Amino acid sequence: MIRKVVVALISSLLFCVVLAWFNYIPAAQQQPNTYYWSFFSLVAIYLIYAIPVYVVGGVPVSIGIEALNRQIAWANPVIVYLFRFIAYAVAGALLMALLQFGITIQLLTSRSLFSAGFGMLASLLYLHVWLVSFWVVKEKRRVW
Repeated sequence: MIRKVVVALISSLLFCVVLAWFNYIPAAQQQPNTYYWSFFSLVAIYLIYAIPVYVVGGVPVSIGIEALNRQIAWANPVIVYLFRFIAYAVAGALLMALLQFGITIQLLTSRSLFSAGFGMLASLLYLHVWLVSFWVVKEKRRVW
């Protein structure tokens, strides 16, 4: 559980840094007498929105997907990875579509489909950071 929250914080930071990198306008391209957000303020603003979505929405969904994965008990690791990949992508898209619906009260618009794509990317980033966390920190087996 603690690992999932830490991974959610790390992946939200990574996601927000990449998103701010895409939206930042360098000083050489800025128009005079126009206000532009700095890179770090963009990251901070994106984190305000991303951290609650990752922690409140993503961590419980991740716990549910992993419980379902343990219940099915796939034998082949490739099938386990594909199941997780598809399940996290669908869950991210649904979570962002639900969030978009809660904000705008509109079902299918081009904006909701666009944000569902961002939800897929964010949830797949979470999945891969979570998988890498097992390589970085190896848990010791406790023998009683």
